[in-house]
Amino acid sequence: MKLSRCIVSTLAICSSFSSFAIDSITFASGAPLEDYQARVIVPILTEAFAQQSVEFSAVYIPSLRALQISNSGMLDGELHRVAGFHEITQDKYNKLIKIDHKLLSVYLAIFAKDDLMVNNWDDLTNYTLAYYRGRKNVDAYLSHVGAQYGIYKVNTDKQAFHMLASNKVDIVISESHLGNSLINSNSNLSGIKEIKRLEKTDIYAYIHNKHQSLIPTLIRSLKQMEVQGRFEKIKLKAEQSPVK
Repeated sequence: MKLSRCIVSTLAICSSFSSFAIDSITFASGAPLEDYQARVIVPILTEAFAQQSVEFSAVYIPSLRALQISNSGMLDGELHRVAGFHEITQDKYNKLIKIDHKLLSVYLAIFAKDDLMVNNWDDLTNYTLAYYRGRKNVDAYLSHVGAQYGIYKVNTDKQAFHMLASNKVDIVISESHLGNSLINSNSNLSGIKEIKRLEKTDIYAYIHNKHQSLIPTLIRSLKQMEVQGRFEKIKLKAEQSPVK
């Protein structure tokens, strides 16, 4: 009898702790929250988690540090990573589980001031280029190109575009929508243009495995939101707000 009471008490304590642990959840964003992906995904996840009575928030932390913190469990997940994130990072961050419902598709694109002949990744060899260091998929693509000349990994996409505007590099690799939004909202970037889309990328959120019990209901909520047109409404609102 004493043992039974002990087990019941332990389960009650665990249940209470688990309930407390998921009252609120915070994901790391490896890019600034004013960027396009975050402006789409934060409201989508806020609404989806709210259906489980979980308050959702996101904080910006530089990409590599963000991964370390979210994988450790100090934060609860990653706001936006590519579909093949675990393959690209060789399963280094294996405590993070993909929430298996696509949130967004984006296009990696080449931006330049001149009409360069760039049709694929191999054509980048003879140019200096810059890109945001958090793009692990770009790291992976460039690793297969061979010897490179003048590759700069910078802290933000905006920094990369300012390098291009100042003629410090020939090319910026960025997301199509984000890059064009930056160009359209910054007069000193007006001479830059998108010259080629290289790759379509599907974006997912990743959650720490301590919260894996939330995943099935969360995916159902996301599917329902998409069918109801909530994804498109949120994307449209984000697209109408320029990146600064």
